[in-house]
Amino acid sequence: MKKEIKKKITIEDLAEIVRKGFSDVHEKMDKGFDNAHKEIEDLAVMVGRGFEDVENRLSKKIDDVEEKLSRKIDGLSNRIDDLSLNRATREELKILSIRVEKIENKVFK
Repeated sequence: MKKEIKKKITIEDLAEIVRKGFSDVHEKMDKGFDNAHKEIEDLAVMVGRGFEDVENRLSKKIDDVEEKLSRKIDGLSNRIDDLSLNRATREELKILSIRVEKIENKVFK
């Protein structure tokens, strides 16, 4: 049979044992927090770049749409101007109608 030797542990001894045990935990926690902080920063950078990419693509699309709309509006404006400049007025049509009627009356009588 083994004889058990019992050693009395003082409060100071117990405090030293606990301190050593927790010092390793504090180092691991600090390292873990540092890693988490770096990962959060990396994620923030990636998200920021993603938003910049989306913003750039959206901006380009909006510019393209604005350019197309501007060209279409200019084209419509040109057509309206052309119609208003090259269209006979009611008075001109009435005068022409009277002249054609007079010619028809002379030719077909």
